[in-house]
Amino acid sequence: MLKEAFALHSQGKFAEAERAYTELLARQPRNFQALHLLGVLALQRGQIERSIELLRQSLKLEPRQPLAHRDLGNALQQQGRYAEALASYDKALAQRPDLADAHNNRGAALAALRRPDDALASYDRAIALKTDNAQAYNNRGTVLSAQRRGAEALADFSKAIMLAPGYAKAFANRASVLTDLGRHEDALKDIDNAITLDPQSAQSHDQRGTMLTNLGRTQEALESFDRAIAIDPRLASAHDGRGTTLARLNRPQDALESHDRALALDPDFATAHNNRGSALATLGRLEDALKSNARALALDPNSAAAHSNRGATLALLDRLDEGIASLDHAITLKPDLVQAYTNRGNFLAELKRYDEALASHSQAAAIDPQSAEAHFGRSLILLTNGRFAEGWPPYEWRKRRVAEDAFHAQGRPAWTGKQDISGKRLFIEAEQGLGDTIQFCRYAPMAADLGARVILSAQDSLAPVLRTLDPRIDVVTAGDIPAQFDYHIALLSLPLAFQTGLTTIPANIPYLRAEPERAQRWRTRIGDAGFKIGICWQGSYIAGNRSFALRCLEGISRLPGVRLISLQKGGGLEQLDALPGGMSVQALGGDFPENFADTAAAMQTMDLVITCDTSVAHLAGALGRPTWTALRYAPDWRWLLEREDSPWYPGMRLFRQAERGDWTGVFAKMEFALAEILLTRAS
Repeated sequence: MLKEAFALHSQGKFAEAERAYTELLARQPRNFQALHLLGVLALQRGQIERSIELLRQSLKLEPRQPLAHRDLGNALQQQGRYAEALASYDKALAQRPDLADAHNNRGAALAALRRPDDALASYDRAIALKTDNAQAYNNRGTVLSAQRRGAEALADFSKAIMLAPGYAKAFANRASVLTDLGRHEDALKDIDNAITLDPQSAQSHDQRGTMLTNLGRTQEALESFDRAIAIDPRLASAHDGRGTTLARLNRPQDALESHDRALALDPDFATAHNNRGSALATLGRLEDALKSNARALALDPNSAAAHSNRGATLALLDRLDEGIASLDHAITLKPDLVQAYTNRGNFLAELKRYDEALASHSQAAAIDPQSAEAHFGRSLILLTNGRFAEGWPPYEWRKRRVAEDAFHAQGRPAWTGKQDISGKRLFIEAEQGLGDTIQFCRYAPMAADLGARVILSAQDSLAPVLRTLDPRIDVVTAGDIPAQFDYHIALLSLPLAFQTGLTTIPANIPYLRAEPERAQRWRTRIGDAGFKIGICWQGSYIAGNRSFALRCLEGISRLPGVRLISLQKGGGLEQLDALPGGMSVQALGGDFPENFADTAAAMQTMDLVITCDTSVAHLAGALGRPTWTALRYAPDWRWLLEREDSPWYPGMRLFRQAERGDWTGVFAKMEFALAEILLTRAS
């Protein structure tokens, strides 16, 4: 009966085997072998508690059976009872020191108990006893990887794969090590092999999603996370990874929902709390973000990533010194945490501690030479300090910070300034914000001067005014990608192509113009009375603290003869309904502006434009209109440092904050300067 039951068991006929073992035990309740094998069968069927009970019954009959102790250890380990499992493996090995699989499984229990050196010793013994033990090589590689012994771990995983080419887990583990070693494409090949061998492994699809996210292939990453979730909807890490990818795709609300789903599945998932904090910060919910950061750190006080994100949140709350301290702590915990160095560099720059900021970004780039954030951060500091020759090359890394489909080279070669483009079609593609397009479109005629047939893409609202740039330039809207062209260049790569220095900035002002008929319509509508000042006080959310409150212009509004005329559109207009008593601002109506051609035309009627650092400042500068621009303490790189003028827009006057967040001094200085102008005009 035992032989028949075991035969059924060996053939995978588990239900029939169980009936046979049970019938035998009904006749012989003290049959050790039947109890032992029925316990093994229960373990194979996932009946862990029953397996433990049966194996313990068998060992009461024959306590010196090493295989039963080994199998009990396996069952206990599956329940996470690692200390008890270790005791069972030790009993098995006391009887049979040559049990290679018991040494291997003992190593797994020791690793789970955070005794890595003892675990390695057990794996070494397992391999010495059975040199073709692929599982032991794989397990030893896992411990070595956790100890940051990447080269040794890689060798072990490779050995496991050589011994067992169908070992999906070894491929997945080797992929992790290759990722840590910066060999991202090799890692992706390994995880693809793991998925080919085991297509229903949710963990492998999850891992693939993380790799693709890190490679910037966000849409593919999202598909991998979705596949992992389809296989195992309760895999919290896949929901969390999906949220991180959605954040990269600028979908912070969707990201938050994915992180929340991960936490519903695993409320103590520290990484998900941390990532949730990042999503909340992006949504501007900074106090909530700080709470998520705190929860992550309560669960894992030594999480360098959580300390880093907490630092970022504090900085957004304008608690920069606390933020930098939190980042310093993150770096102490994990000296190679690139994100902490780049955030630290950004926040030091906000304090105008540029030398320290540059050193921090440089350290990040030294740790990870492929870090786009590190190189881009370096470039901004260099450009801010007027070090253009050093700053333009790393500024090219900005292109790796956006989605892979952000540019449309269509397989054509990039123009770097070195290739002869006479008679060639050059596609210049706009990027970043509206102000960037206005500022750098000045380079398109320079390319035309080289004999190129230039196609310039622009945002829809800018296209009409950009068509005044140069009749040789074919201006198309952003969605209208040309079918035929010979070379491609991103708009903000043109200064590098033309080797622009501080003394060679092309500044033939004006280079944009208002349409005469449109300008006349606005002149008629606005009238000639008073000293007309066009004002813009708020940029986009991204501009953040570049904006100022409309009420900051109250003193200027009270100067004799001054008319404040709103050039504002969208966010910020609600401030017109909450003006201080006696302050008046003229709005140009709900149909203003239809596009920037209207803004340009309205500016032609103004005596002065006063604006924050936004697209209106660039348009006024490009039109050559008298412009005063209010700048925050640590300005955007293009405004350089300290000076009151701009080499990009001769004639523009810059008014800078003397202290962080203090607009009072800026507008007091403006008011005094304007009063002098008005007095001169009156006399």
